[in-house]
Formats: sequence, structure tokens, C-alpha cells
Amino acid sequence: MNSLWDEKEAGRCASELELRAWTSRLLGSEKALVMYGGGNTSVKLREDGEDVLYVKGSGSDLARVTKENFAPLRLEAVKSLIGLDALDNERMAAEFRAALKNPDSPRPSIETLLHAILPFKWVEHTHADAVLAVADTRHGEQHVKAAYGDAVLIVPYRHSGFELANACHDIFTRAATPRTIGMVLMHHGIFAFGDTARESYERMITLVSRAEDYLKSHHAWDIPLRFPSSSPLPLQGGGPGWGSGGGATPIPTIPLQGGRSKDMLALAALRQDISLAAGFPMVMTVSSDLFSLAFSRRPDLASLSRRGPATPQHAVFTKRLPMLGCEVASFVKDYRQYLAGNAPADATRLPDPAPRIVLDPEWGLIAAGVNAFHADAAAEIYRHSMKIQARAEALDKYVSLPPREVLAAEIEYGGFERAVRSKDALAGQVALVGSALANRDKVRALLDQGAAVVGLDADPAVTSLHLRPGYLGLICDTADHDQIKAMLDRAVRRFGGIDLLISANDTLSAACKPLLELSPTRNAG
Repeated sequence: MNSLWDEKEAGRCASELELRAWTSRLLGSEKALVMYGGGNTSVKLREDGEDVLYVKGSGSDLARVTKENFAPLRLEAVKSLIGLDALDNERMAAEFRAALKNPDSPRPSIETLLHAILPFKWVEHTHADAVLAVADTRHGEQHVKAAYGDAVLIVPYRHSGFELANACHDIFTRAATPRTIGMVLMHHGIFAFGDTARESYERMITLVSRAEDYLKSHHAWDIPLRFPSSSPLPLQGGGPGWGSGGGATPIPTIPLQGGRSKDMLALAALRQDISLAAGFPMVMTVSSDLFSLAFSRRPDLASLSRRGPATPQHAVFTKRLPMLGCEVASFVKDYRQYLAGNAPADATRLPDPAPRIVLDPEWGLIAAGVNAFHADAAAEIYRHSMKIQARAEALDKYVSLPPREVLAAEIEYGGFERAVRSKDALAGQVALVGSALANRDKVRALLDQGAAVVGLDADPAVTSLHLRPGYLGLICDTADHDQIKAMLDRAVRRFGGIDLLISANDTLSAACKPLLELSPTRNAG
């Protein structure tokens, strides 16, 4: 990984807070460093006679963060919390709010206390894929030590918040040396820090590069896109032939697009089953790229994918495990057993039992979400997980955390789907709108209510009518049966089905009828 530092660009920053935002965007632009909503950065400044910690607000996209996305907190008020014997996340968040210089600031990151206790002006935190691939292994700590020597401290897994900050404070206080430039948080990510913006940023790049080099030196970096010569669909529990070996054939024997032997109704039926299991409609998106297809056809898929996520934070969006194949009822049964065996007795609200990720040898990667944005986020996060798992397995043996630890994260940091559904009346539903340019007000209204919208029109301008993730504009002559079929294939691959049809065109209505009959909103209850 190369440094993107540009002295001229840095010089254009009018303040250190602007510089902090700029270097944060440099990190965020590297997809191998950050997952959706992940990663946080900070800078400590002296203002009006007191030390102020500016930390990135929770949920802000590191690739697009601006100085307005940083929360200013009185540093000493935050640091004083480390002396407490215990502090739950709810109370910690209240203490952070009380320490804010401006009550209208963004909600501070859950890692704020960790940033505060590190004795450096600049601090970076990412969930770098390469670092997790080295650490998420059977001999993870040994590999981290071999890759970094005394450049980093190693922190065993702790839940984000006070527990993690306390562990980092203890280890840093006891073990840090002048050579310490970072910390590896097992099954979580990596911190780097420094006294200048450039030093801190480039230390992060250096540490991630060392993890990449370590994987390369152990022939665990390149992920071969090879496919078993025989790829039976693995069952939830594994199935014969999926634990070992099998021949391989070159990439050209596999089509670029998966799912050719299945039709769009199979996808719509899968979306219906997932939505009914969740208890609310969901958007479903399909990725049939070569990497997703190759991973979905790995001979060891049933073993590798069922060990758990690369980090519990992934499970908040993807669930602990993917569903292998399309048997939703089997997945639901297994997930309920997982809840029953690992949920704390005082849990008042548990996740629904529906899958969010499906791995299928013909379709590749399928992701479901409460809307198009979150379906895309789940897909992006699981792509990170596939790379981490593949490289960790090639290095040593991929390992995850115990199910109880993963479920704790799902419970603690879940809930965003409920918030989306309470705000957006049509969240998870898919609308198809004919003559979309003439019906642009209707398209906008549907999007504003949370629906995913497929807009059709003969005018190419339909493709750029909206730039939201929930909009797909398609050029289509609704008098042409072949164009309608091709359009519906694209629409279903993008959003999973159709729930609402806004069109007076009889030909289009007839073509959409089978999909509408598979709408989860029509079949709920």
C-alpha cells in the first residue's frame, strides 16, 4: 500500500482540523482499510486554554469526512473516565455528550476514550483487511509478532468501548517503547499514532504494508480464481465432498455472469423467503463477479465460511454466518439455535433469524438489507470478509471469535434496521415506475419514503434521474417483449423483486405479474 500524502494538498488545509479531515479521507479512499462506517481518527488541539480532542463522529464515512464531522470534547473530562472500575456503553455515551464543547456536534465514536488515552496528537484507526488476515489465524499473535516485531503492541479481543480502551491503556502503559508506532487489536483492527499528521498517517500505511508483505512472503496474498471441477451445492451443515480437495479447472470454463440456469423468479422467491423470515420486506442484490463466484464454489466453503466473521463488527450487517444455497428455513432453524445458546438471559431484543448474506455457486454473492444502501453495505463488508478468510486460510488456518462474542456485537450495535423502518414507510419495498421521466415526482416520492425504485423510459435521461443507491434507471421500450425481459432481469438482480408497479402499460403489467405475486408484502401474514 502506497502513501497518498501530497505536500501541496496538505499545505492547502487552513487549519489542523482541516488537515485531520483530509488525511482521514486519504485513509477512507483505500477500501482495503475501511469497511462501511468503519474506522475513526482524531487530533488533539489546544483551544481557549484547554486541550480538546476532535474525534470523528460515529457512522461518518471516512472517505467523505469533513471538519464538521468531528466532535470536539474536553480532553481531560474524557481521559478521567479511564480511572473508573466499570463503565457500560450507555453511560459512557452520556459522559461523552457531557464532555462535548458543542452539544450540536456529531455523536462521538465509541472508540473516543481509546483515542483520548493515547499520548499522541494524531491517532488513526482502521480495520485493514491485510492486518486481519494475519491476525485472524490459528497462531495469530505469533504471526503478528513475526510481521511487526516491537513496532506494535498486541491487544487481545475486547468489546468496543470502555472494556477495549481499558485493555489498551493497561498494555500501552506497561509495554510501550519509543519504537511503538501502533497497536494491533486482535479480531478488530489496527491503531497508528504520531506527533504530526504525516507521521501518523504514514505509520498506518507502513504497518498495513508490512502485513501485506508478510502475506506475500508466505504465498498468502494472491487469491487464485479457480473453481472445483465438480461443485455440488453445500448444505447448511456441510455436505459430502466439501471438506477436502477436488480438481480445478481454469477460469475460462466459468461464465462471467452467474445464474444463467436460474430465472429471475427464483431470485424473487428467495427474496420473499428471506423477507418473511425477517418479518419485513428487504431489498436483495446479486454480485456474480468472478471472485464472488469462485469463493462460492470453494471446495472448503462449508468449513471456511462457517467459522464466523473476520471481526464481530461485520456481523452487525452480515450476521455471523452466510447462508449456503437457498434453504432459508434451514438457516432460520440454525440461527434460532445460535440465539438460544448464546444470547444473554437479560437480552430484551434479539436479531431476526433471516440471513443477510447468501453464497450460491450459480449466483455468487447475494446480500439482503432493509434498503438498497444497507444491502450494498452488507455486500461490501462480506467482500472484505471473503478476502480476509481466503488469505488467512492460505497463511495458516482462519479462525474467528466464539459465537457468544459475535452475538454480543450483533445485539449491542444492531437496531439500525428498526430505525430505518420507523422512519421510512416503504423501506425494503421495490417499485417499478413506467414513463419515469413523466412520473418523476412519483419516483422522488417513492424514494423519499424509502422504497427502491426502478425507473423505465425510452429516453436515456432516465438513467441519471437520481444518483441514490435505491434508484435504477433503465432504458426500455415497453412495447418490446425482449427489452422488458432484459430489463426485469436487471431489476431483479439489483433489488430482488417487485412489490409495486406504477404503469398503465398492459404488456409491462403482464410481464410483471409473476414477480408481483412473489412480493413479500403481498404474502406477509
